[in-house]
Amino acid sequence: MLQFLDRLASPVPAQRIAWIWVFLAVAIAAPFPAFGWPMPERSVPILWLMLGGAATLIALVCRVSIPFAALIGWSVIRAAYHAFPERSLKVLLLVVMVAMLYVVARDASDRIARIVAVGFCIGAGWEGLLGLVNAFGVYPWMAVVIAEHVGKPMGFLTHPNYWGSFMALLLPVVWSVAGIPAAVVVYCLILKTVSVTPVIAATAGILVMAWPLFSTRVRLAVAGAGTAGVLGTLVLHEFRLSGRTEVWKLAVPEILRWPVLGQGIGQWRVWAEDWDRVNYIPQQGKHFLVTLQAHNEPLQLLFELGLVGVILGLLWLAQAGLAAVRVWTAAPAAMIPGPWYAWGRAPLERAWIAVVATALVNSLGSPVFHLPGQAAIIVFALARMQADAEALTPSAAQVTEERSLLHASRSR
Repeated sequence: MLQFLDRLASPVPAQRIAWIWVFLAVAIAAPFPAFGWPMPERSVPILWLMLGGAATLIALVCRVSIPFAALIGWSVIRAAYHAFPERSLKVLLLVVMVAMLYVVARDASDRIARIVAVGFCIGAGWEGLLGLVNAFGVYPWMAVVIAEHVGKPMGFLTHPNYWGSFMALLLPVVWSVAGIPAAVVVYCLILKTVSVTPVIAATAGILVMAWPLFSTRVRLAVAGAGTAGVLGTLVLHEFRLSGRTEVWKLAVPEILRWPVLGQGIGQWRVWAEDWDRVNYIPQQGKHFLVTLQAHNEPLQLLFELGLVGVILGLLWLAQAGLAAVRVWTAAPAAMIPGPWYAWGRAPLERAWIAVVATALVNSLGSPVFHLPGQAAIIVFALARMQADAEALTPSAAQVTEERSLLHASRSR
């Protein structure tokens, strides 16, 4: 199994990618009016050029993750089946651009990664300052604030849930760079959002960070404090999921229409807008709105890319899991020395694991992969976790040398 997971990233030689041009050389002639499209002399070659370009990008993404590359490929095929709906095309364009950033982040040096971590902390500091001001009911530069959200941090992310998920993702990085006191301030501000998913996700990230650093007694204390924070948030939030379960139930018949293939990337929003257009009529007392994102990423993946997409997503998750295990086993587990105000700094290698763990928890109740700022943090953390796993994994030559030395010592 481990050998299989190790092969889920593999560079595709440039000469093999170039074979795409052999196909294009014939296909762009558009000898027949395919798919009943108007102006096939233009539309059909455009289709082949798009598919050829997508195949090239997918081949490059294979350097980092074959499952992610396959997921993009399946998204392209599914969108092509419906002649590339506008919404699908827009989302695909964003996905492939982010995929290129994913590849670059995977190949970046440790020095650049640490500078990026400082940059993340600057962003967290800016949003944290705004959130602190918001906690006192002041919302600078914001024109509209819903009454029920007054006194809750939201910064420029416009909603306590989105602000909380953003800060929860950055909390482990803040801990690594600026120490435990700064992380405690961030966590307290997240609690102030009274938003369940960010609080639970932030608590999970804290536990991942704290586990290798402290004794069992301190771990239990951290877990107890986190549990108290979660329960307090649930009580204040009235144990509600803010209408999520109703939306999920409404989506089930749509999922069953295309359970294997899905409805296409980006199509949840199209379905939601169509439903709301017909059923949201405040004048008649119909106030229920289907959210433009599912607020549950696995469910939305099933809706849009079907069982095929879920399987590819699970393979990508398995690849990430193997990287996390390797880093967890090999990365330093002690605190890093720093000034008194940055007490408790932790290895950045472990912070990336905590970010990914936070994202996975958050994805069950928030559209974290559909929020651009949050998605960027997750993609970078995942790429660095994979890079650290490779750097911390001994090569075959090192393993052979260690075994030889061990055998020689036993022979003596």
